[in-house]
Amino acid sequence: MGVFLGIDWGGTYIKAGLLDSKGKVIRRIVYASAGLSQKKVFINKIKSLVEEFKASKIKGIGIGAPGIINRDKGFIYYLPNIPGWKNFPLGDVLKKELRLPVYLDNDANVFALAESRYGAAKDASRAIFLTLGTGLGGSIIFNRQILNTEVSALELGHVPISLSNRACGCGGKGCIETFVGSKYLLRRYNSLNKGKDKAKNIKDIFQRALKKEKEALIIWEEFSYALGMFLSGMVNIFNPQVIICGGGVSGAYRIFRPKVIKVIRRQAMWPQAGKVTLRRAKLKDAGIIGAALLAKDKIKG
Repeated sequence: MGVFLGIDWGGTYIKAGLLDSKGKVIRRIVYASAGLSQKKVFINKIKSLVEEFKASKIKGIGIGAPGIINRDKGFIYYLPNIPGWKNFPLGDVLKKELRLPVYLDNDANVFALAESRYGAAKDASRAIFLTLGTGLGGSIIFNRQILNTEVSALELGHVPISLSNRACGCGGKGCIETFVGSKYLLRRYNSLNKGKDKAKNIKDIFQRALKKEKEALIIWEEFSYALGMFLSGMVNIFNPQVIICGGGVSGAYRIFRPKVIKVIRRQAMWPQAGKVTLRRAKLKDAGIIGAALLAKDKIKG
């Protein structure tokens, strides 16, 4: 019957898996993104994946990429946190190399597609989706449709919330991503934690906060306030029923959720703020599932 290959391309990890006709991931592989940042290396890795999975009869490939994408052309304008990919026709290149249908979209859009169909937002007609990882990805579902333009997702992570000169990977300054992205959180934590053990990842900061370490608690207070203020504006604009949080930083969900909700209730306009809920993503492999669904829907459509 055939399967679809979904590729979830993140700034830290690239996850790939095969999706069967029932929406179940039947095989899954994870790679570190750092070793696959160069175009040739990335393309060769996709080729080897397809070769490894060829017995499964892949019908199409979907890729969720962490940046600005022309969805119709499969064209990467640029990836804010991965250098070297500016103005590259990845979809056309892979189609020629693999002789298979290949479709690209922003990684937050494919995450939203999976969570709205099978996950934490399947009961909602209006939802905001956040991928909290190396940066901040965002997507909106309104009347059960993903809001889209020629250039992929609404770039929620690059909404400026500060008049400061904090530089962002997108080329702008003061973006919300620079307050909640994992690389910024690690930098901030390690600057506060002088003379002590440095955190290697977000999980370290989370674990230290659970032990009531002062510096770790400061990080999550700052994170929650910034994210809550940002989401208050999004709630006022889109009036979502639910906000879904996914990505590596969402591992600290139980620490930041009550603080973020408190800020939203205080800051957003009360008719909208009183009804919205904040949920953690439900699906373990939402990025893989959504990317595969992208290809599946395109081919069936």
